[in-house]
Amino acid sequence: MKFFLYIIILSFLFFSKPIMALENSSIQDSTKGKNTNQTPPKSKLGIDVMVLMNGEQKEVEIRKFSVKFIYFSSPGETTMKQIDRRLVNTIYYRSGRKEVITPKATDIPDNSEWEKIIVTEDPKDVKATMIQIDIVEAKVEANTNDHNYKPETLENSAKIILRKKAALIKGELVLIKKKSHNRPYGEPPSLVMQGIAYRKI
Repeated sequence: MKFFLYIIILSFLFFSKPIMALENSSIQDSTKGKNTNQTPPKSKLGIDVMVLMNGEQKEVEIRKFSVKFIYFSSPGETTMKQIDRRLVNTIYYRSGRKEVITPKATDIPDNSEWEKIIVTEDPKDVKATMIQIDIVEAKVEANTNDHNYKPETLENSAKIILRKKAALIKGELVLIKKKSHNRPYGEPPSLVMQGIAYRKI
């Protein structure tokens, strides 16, 4: 009888370890491939998503832009509001397009790769081996209302912004399609520059 009990105890100890090991391995396997990266917000039908510099997300309907402000309304409402462009990081449009309005320090590449991006007004610079990525836009304003302020100074600043925005989407060339100078009386001159970012296939 004692021998029989001894056999049962040995059998239990022998088989319990593989079972425990199997349970532990199944727990580990259940966590494999878990994706902890946050996905970008997705805009719903007829709604845009505006991400502020502080990380807050707002579901809005974008109405129009100015040099200083973005005009929007709450979904389903007609009352228009405005927000300083410098407070807005990114807009995810209902069409699926993403636009970086004010890049964060973490958004801008920490190397000088953006300086290598070509900004041109000549369509011939766009090679046949390149594909269109997205539209990039820069809006800059002089820090003085001096009417002798050179337009070239604003253009150089705008081109830097275009390069940095193109770098965020891995662009290699920006073809300028729109360039609009504004010199209102009593206000600092401003410039809106818009282009298309391209990269090689």
